[in-house]
Amino acid sequence: MKMKFKLMLLMLASIFVIAACSGGNEDTDTPADNGDDEAPAAEGEVTIRVAWWGGQERHDMTLEAIELFEAEYPNIKVEPEFTGWDGYWERLNTQAAGNNLPDIVNMDNSKMNEYNSRDLLIDLTPFIEDGTINLENVEDVYQEINTINDEVLAVSLGANALAAIVNETLIEEHGVTFEPGYTYDDVKEAMLGISESASGEFFGYDFANAELELFTVYARQKGESLFNEDGTGFNYSDETLVEYLTFVQDMVNSGAAPSHDISMEYVEGGQSMVGEGSAAIQTAASNQIIGAAQQTEDTLGLRLLPTLEGGEKGNWIRPSMSFSISSHSEQQEAAAKFIDFFTNSLEANEILRADRGVPISSEVREHLAGMVEGPVKATFDYLELVEDYTSPANPLPPAGESEVRGAFLRMIELLKYDRISPEDAAEQFRGEAEAVLQ
Repeated sequence: MKMKFKLMLLMLASIFVIAACSGGNEDTDTPADNGDDEAPAAEGEVTIRVAWWGGQERHDMTLEAIELFEAEYPNIKVEPEFTGWDGYWERLNTQAAGNNLPDIVNMDNSKMNEYNSRDLLIDLTPFIEDGTINLENVEDVYQEINTINDEVLAVSLGANALAAIVNETLIEEHGVTFEPGYTYDDVKEAMLGISESASGEFFGYDFANAELELFTVYARQKGESLFNEDGTGFNYSDETLVEYLTFVQDMVNSGAAPSHDISMEYVEGGQSMVGEGSAAIQTAASNQIIGAAQQTEDTLGLRLLPTLEGGEKGNWIRPSMSFSISSHSEQQEAAAKFIDFFTNSLEANEILRADRGVPISSEVREHLAGMVEGPVKATFDYLELVEDYTSPANPLPPAGESEVRGAFLRMIELLKYDRISPEDAAEQFRGEAEAVLQ
């Protein structure tokens, strides 16, 4: 399976592209105006509501693809509901409480167990087995993480992996390369070196509010993992977390990374430090390079994440995001047809331009060959590269992942302001997070 997947990517490496969370640009946008003065439904017509997160470019492309779907299925009307990442989950929680979830929900792996534990997602297996959702051209590596207890709870909208987005223009000016195998210490040294000679404001390495994601990789490089197998606790040592937190705090205190307030100003404003050249490198999902590239004339690229000397392979290939059908849907077959359309329609994927990740259908990937370039091509090339530096994915996060994430980010904020030591921070996080999981 791995060799087949690798050969497929090698064939495409010179011609492919991607863009997209947690996600393209995951910044604030207003939901679509669905209006109340629509014409009466035609005989046999059904309506499905589809929700997703993202930035304005993703919204525009998705709406255009929806028009194509409605032309192919004139009896199915689609009501779009879209917003930014943060507002998206708040909106869904409100709708779930009112038994009013959209028929199709854009799902993130970090949330899947939570929504499944609340019986909010249906098993898509019957629609896959009867061909309504055609996955014949989809390899297991793209879909296996979306299965829980033999139930297929989502269909991936594209693949990505955690990466370091770099400002190629900037690092070339300063002779920095970040070749595979570079370490966390190398990052600090490079950032301080650039800072000494950079003209204008320079903040170094932008963690971009993704400290938890980077720690997940760091723990895997230690042969550990954030959560244990059944999601009832953790599988990392306090020593590992203290080491990681010491690195984060030292990066900020030395000037090799921005202070917390500066970093969050960019995150909340939807701006990219790497794009504007005030940072040389940023932790991100690989498809996020597309949104960052739209903010700059500089050349951006993707690199592997830092490594630990003698450490294990910490990364993995994952769905960037997926579509699920909610248990509140009364039009599940129509919803399944919509998911199939986004998975397999060549015309739709020409419009979507791999914004949500590398398409999971080999037929779609082959069709797009030669049509993609720039940062999207960089994401396909990166998946080819990172495949040699990955290990099997950990189980999906448990239902309490959101609360665990909140505890981690609160602890990181205190750490970056020097209000807590790495040792005390590690103890505080474990105490708060274990209370959530037990």
